[in-house]
Amino acid sequence: MDYPKSMPGVGLLNSRFVDENPITGTPGSLIPAEWGNALTEEVLAVIKAAGIEPTEGLNTQLLEALRGKKLYETPPQFDASQKVATTEFVQRALGSLAGQTNYVGDVALTVADVGKLSIFTSPGTVTLPEWSTVPAGGLVSLVAGSGGLNVKVRSGESLGTASAGAPDNTLSFVGGSYVTFRRLLLGGGWGLDSGDGALKYSPAFTASLNTAGGYQRLPSGLILQWGLATGGALSETITYPIAFPKSVLFLSGGDISPGFADLRFSLFRLSQSQFQRFSNADPGGWNWFAIGF
Repeated sequence: MDYPKSMPGVGLLNSRFVDENPITGTPGSLIPAEWGNALTEEVLAVIKAAGIEPTEGLNTQLLEALRGKKLYETPPQFDASQKVATTEFVQRALGSLAGQTNYVGDVALTVADVGKLSIFTSPGTVTLPEWSTVPAGGLVSLVAGSGGLNVKVRSGESLGTASAGAPDNTLSFVGGSYVTFRRLLLGGGWGLDSGDGALKYSPAFTASLNTAGGYQRLPSGLILQWGLATGGALSETITYPIAFPKSVLFLSGGDISPGFADLRFSLFRLSQSQFQRFSNADPGGWNWFAIGF
């Protein structure tokens, strides 16, 4: 719509309607029927689109239409166009999750599960949706059941954490864990994005859990290390699974072989990566434990 600038004799001033001025004798503008009908039809189209029956003399129907539910349609879940976003669309995109589904056992999720919370009420393996069906940045939120949960991807796709790729493209979580996976922009894969379950794979919590020798990093920088040594002499040099970056705070060892009641140990810190064991007899198998940062 616009003012009827192209219609002669309407009497616009500066392209706008003006009133008659009796003092100067200037006539007022005319409203052509064509223009008046067009303006009325424009307003009526909005009122009717909102499902309201136009009523003469009722001058609040346009406002009612603009505030109503029927005039605007909620765009599809991943719509990134310039369509008007309804409160339903905004709530789904930025507020609460779009819904919740409870699953039992092994499940292959689909694009319909993106943006929702999937709760697993029993142990199982969940396969994330096919990468090509989900827009970049799409999130899948999971809660592991009491027996834990394994998460994997489709054949040919990748699965990674903040620090590395997942072995065999599968990640495991203890019962009760909450995790969110994000569809990556490139590479045909998924990334572990957030949740308390993601702490297991955080660079601040890296670990190697082996009985023969392992370690656990903590976010503070503290590192716990342990190992099983085989003995074989009155002394031996042990290398930590990983070197302590700055200092060894505590080092201890103990015999696990029977029959050595009078065995005496002495442990000497050689460096941040090694220590020595001295004893009055060959201890055979023995355990050691160290703390440092």
